Amino acid sequence: MTPPAIRIDDLAFRWRQSGPLCVRLEQLTLAAGTSLFLHGPSGAGKTTLLNLIGGVLLPERGRVELLGRPLGELSAAGRDAFRADHLGFIFQQFNLIPYLSVCDNVLLPCRFSRRRAARAGDPVAAAGRLLAALDLEPALAGVPAAELSGGQQQRVAAARALIGRPEIIIADEPTSALDASRQQGFIDLLLNEARAAGSTVVFVSHDQRLAGHFDEMLELGAAA
Repeated sequence: MTPPAIRIDDLAFRWRQSGPLCVRLEQLTLAAGTSLFLHGPSGAGKTTLLNLIGGVLLPERGRVELLGRPLGELSAAGRDAFRADHLGFIFQQFNLIPYLSVCDNVLLPCRFSRRRAARAGDPVAAAGRLLAALDLEPALAGVPAAELSGGQQQRVAAARALIGRPEIIIADEPTSALDASRQQGFIDLLLNEARAAGSTVVFVSHDQRLAGHFDEMLELGAAA
């Protein structure tokens, strides 16, 4: 039987040993290809949970499995390699390298992961297809990322996360600076590309109006 893309059991995390819990999640299971809308107020632990799912942080208690692999059983280097091979991240501030071209920014995951490069086939062609699917003109491929608008940078960040068909896409409030009409268009493009690749999506936003685009929803309460 194929394991779920993400499985979490009895998860607890706090930043300081004597401090309050900032993430508490009893159970979460997401099948391959599922999209999850994760929301909650500021301070609820949304970004912290994403870092736990990505193996950037380890929980105080509990278990996080991705694709059947318990992250707690991997070394730090092993988690880094696993993340490069299997996860695509879209950050709230996009985190593009400003002096690299649009195409080179999209290709970065394939330079860090042979698996992603192999799954992309021809990485340059795959980057061009993703950029076109995300409504970016071919002429922009050679333009430094610093010269793009915010909306264009956002779509480049999505293409970078999607290249090489990673099994899991993690998006941390990537639409927070967009108006409602542009939010909807971006989410539709992102989810269509993720479905075509069979990727599981965890999408964080404080805006509950976006929840209807996703298969499942999870609310985190305010931190204690």
